Amino acid sequence: MNYYVKWFVFLIFAKGNAQNTVEKNKLQELKNCKTEQCKIAKTFRLAEYYLETDNIKLSQYWLEKTKDLVSPKVTDSTTVFIHSLQSELYYYDGLFQFGTNEAEKAIEKATKLRDSLLIADGYFFKGINQFEMSEYNEAEKLLWKARNFQPKTIRNNRIRSAIQNEYIFNNIAQLKLKKQQPDSAIWYNLRAYQFAKQNQSKRGIPNTEQTFGQIYLQKQNRDSAAIYLQRSLFSAQKSNYFDVVLLDYGYLMSCFDKNQEVADQYFEKGQKLIDTKIINLAFKRLFYNIALDVFQKNNQIDKVAFVQHKIIAIDDKTKLKGNSYIQNITEQYAKNETKLLKLQIDELKKEREFSILQLIAALLSVVLLSLVIIIIRRKNKLQKNLLRQKNEISKDLHDDIGSGLSSILIHADLLLKSGDADEKQKLLASKIGQTGKEISQRLNTFIWSLNAEHNTLQDFLEYLKHYGTTLFDETAVKFTFDNEIYDTEIIKMNGQMRKNLFYAVKEVLNNSLKHANGTSLDLTVRLLPSNQLQIRIQDNGSGIVKENSFGNGLKNIQNRVEELKGTSTVKTDSGLLTVISIPL
Repeated sequence: MNYYVKWFVFLIFAKGNAQNTVEKNKLQELKNCKTEQCKIAKTFRLAEYYLETDNIKLSQYWLEKTKDLVSPKVTDSTTVFIHSLQSELYYYDGLFQFGTNEAEKAIEKATKLRDSLLIADGYFFKGINQFEMSEYNEAEKLLWKARNFQPKTIRNNRIRSAIQNEYIFNNIAQLKLKKQQPDSAIWYNLRAYQFAKQNQSKRGIPNTEQTFGQIYLQKQNRDSAAIYLQRSLFSAQKSNYFDVVLLDYGYLMSCFDKNQEVADQYFEKGQKLIDTKIINLAFKRLFYNIALDVFQKNNQIDKVAFVQHKIIAIDDKTKLKGNSYIQNITEQYAKNETKLLKLQIDELKKEREFSILQLIAALLSVVLLSLVIIIIRRKNKLQKNLLRQKNEISKDLHDDIGSGLSSILIHADLLLKSGDADEKQKLLASKIGQTGKEISQRLNTFIWSLNAEHNTLQDFLEYLKHYGTTLFDETAVKFTFDNEIYDTEIIKMNGQMRKNLFYAVKEVLNNSLKHANGTSLDLTVRLLPSNQLQIRIQDNGSGIVKENSFGNGLKNIQNRVEELKGTSTVKTDSGLLTVISIPL
């Protein structure tokens, strides 16, 4: 006998040490937290841990710590679980109206999140609190809502383990029992028992076994009731659920209410459990209520008085706790309001800072816009002045120098045709006329390049075609001009580009006329997919016979084309092929 006592003491000691180790580990994990989110998770898990060990006071303490870390503006799964845990704590302290209010908050936030599991959780805790306030019909509706919202598969990666099916069906069975419907209670509790076995629920199994005991007690089948209550007692003791053990002792007293000695033994065991273990007030009160009923039946006056005194003390403590909770709720409300006020102040500060930044940005934008407008206006003014000067220069060149050159050419022509001039004078007149024509042509090109009205590809091509046709007119060379580009009037070309490109092409045309000894020349213009203008000039002459047959002409072409960021190639291919490409 002594061996078994020592072994039992050793087991209790080992479990106590294991519990202390778990507690120390959880506290150490909290100390190691670096982030706010980690602290929230660890303080909440400490609250859950103490609830599991039936230490409601410490569980409430750590839940308050969690609340202090959470913003009142946040709505997420953690805040929903905070409300559901608070509802459960109020339930175990017998503060059922408070528990109902917290469950309603959990339902409201869970609905916003559209999380069916959290909604089911909220309805469950509201239901069990309504049940304890004897609102049986309302409680049944709420528990069925919890069942309907409960998803088929439950994710386990949440901060708190959610209510399982065994708890929902077990509480529906308890409701049926209260409504004096033991057969329905058996059916629902059997479903709960199956779920508990399937999930290997350490609390669910002794709870459902205890409910079977209560059902058979109501059916006056005391032997079956005692069997199930003994099973529940064994399962609860194995998992250290002392609140379930305490109620098992109470219901076993009811089973043996006609055997005063056995009933007294179970009461003594229950009393010893209350004295040595932490058990919540709701379960203590229920145990004493059951014991009071048994003692009154057996007319045990002294024990009736003792139990009544215990119930009164629990009720006083519950009232005291209620007042304390009201004070805590008030303090928590004040904390939340302070947090909200601080958040609003911070938001106002951020809004003010943002408004200042917006104002500075707006002022800078106005300043920059003003500078841009001034620069654009100055640039436009300069461009207008430059355009006016260019037009005046082109007009002066055309009117003054152009008319002077025309006069020189007319006099040279008259001298050439004069019968009084000798051969030497006619030769000089011929040279003056050629030079004058060359200068006149260059002057026309220069004036044309200055005129902004000709800044299109169409104007350039018309000018180039006119020049080529005039150059090869009355020569042995047949000139062909082919334009493969459409919408040339919308493609822009400034004066500098037109002038350089024209002179490059002119160089090729003149060289072909003078040195190629050919009979045809084809000039083709096309637009490449890369938006490059390509000019191909192909004659059927002798091509490049010597390296220097082009003289400085080839170098001039390359320089002008490179200035336009283009490329030029010259090669002998059934005559001379020159390809010039420039980007538009």
